[in-house]
Amino acid sequence: MLFRFDDFDRTFDMVNQLHRRLDNMIATERGDGLGRVALHETDDALHLSVDLPGLREDDLELTLQREVLTLSGKREVGVPEGHRAHLRERRPFSFTRSFSLPAAVDPEKAKATMEDGVLHVMLGKADAARPRQITVTAG
Repeated sequence: MLFRFDDFDRTFDMVNQLHRRLDNMIATERGDGLGRVALHETDDALHLSVDLPGLREDDLELTLQREVLTLSGKREVGVPEGHRAHLRERRPFSFTRSFSLPAAVDPEKAKATMEDGVLHVMLGKADAARPRQITVTAG
């Protein structure tokens, strides 16, 4: 049985197309409006940074419950009034993602800012979760 090389090219192209569609489907299911995430810890606080391109502060909701921070958001994509859409690659989406925090935090010390499409969340640690220096005295 003989095969032509362009038959392989078409087959590989179809496999690549399927792979891209599966990636898109998984990303949509996972709520991939959420970009890269970084969580860092200092002695006094936890710092979370999340890339959220195309989202505004009004599109986001942050909820803190015990040691779990939940981030929710959605992006609506509409056509301006009086316009017709000819191409739509930007789709509306919504997402929810929860982060288990490695230490207890004080909700009163929480701050969130959005700058250049990056959400920065600072969560001050609860006093009980902060490291303490113990003084040693002679017996």
